[in-house]
Amino acid sequence: MLGGTHLGRFSKLAIITLAFATLPLLAIAPAQAGSNMAKVDIVSEGIDLAPIYVSSNANGYTGSEPAKHKFMVRVFAKASGQNRVWKVAIHGLKGVTFFQKDVGKSEGWDVYGKSHEFWAKPGEVKWMTTPKEACDANLKKMVAAGKTKAQVLANDRKTQALAFVYFTAFADSKAHNKKGKHESGGGIEPHNDNTAYTVPVVCRMAL
Repeated sequence: MLGGTHLGRFSKLAIITLAFATLPLLAIAPAQAGSNMAKVDIVSEGIDLAPIYVSSNANGYTGSEPAKHKFMVRVFAKASGQNRVWKVAIHGLKGVTFFQKDVGKSEGWDVYGKSHEFWAKPGEVKWMTTPKEACDANLKKMVAAGKTKAQVLANDRKTQALAFVYFTAFADSKAHNKKGKHESGGGIEPHNDNTAYTVPVVCRMAL
């Protein structure tokens, strides 16, 4: 389960509109007072211009095609005091992990900061606006502007969707890290952040 940092950030993201191009970078998330983690952060780092495709028929859009999409992010975790980061992970939906690494039996990282690329199917990602929802919204907008549904579906249409990518980091004492033991206390407490990620979408014409 994601912790308090995630919940606070999620509530902020809930007010984001479809004006994705104007999204600001999210600030580094400070850990709670007394925590063994000082900061945890994830930001998007570029957009894969290859779109996610949404299929359609004469009745409307039917869903995302299953091809994988590339995501590019930069993550940052800094332990507090004499603690060290011992594990980091990037993930999507519950149970879906795109990247994970730990320090093994070593003192750990004072700071972990790195750019990562990973590929994910649409069904593996948590969406604020799914590709199909983005196509449906675009269809509704164009019909309201005077086009018929058939006219809209007669051509491919471009739009954008909004995904969430999550980052989790763990910190513990150097002694615990060297032993590889994190069974209790703050060493197994997750510290979380997430970022809103813009994804280009092509709403396919109905065949």
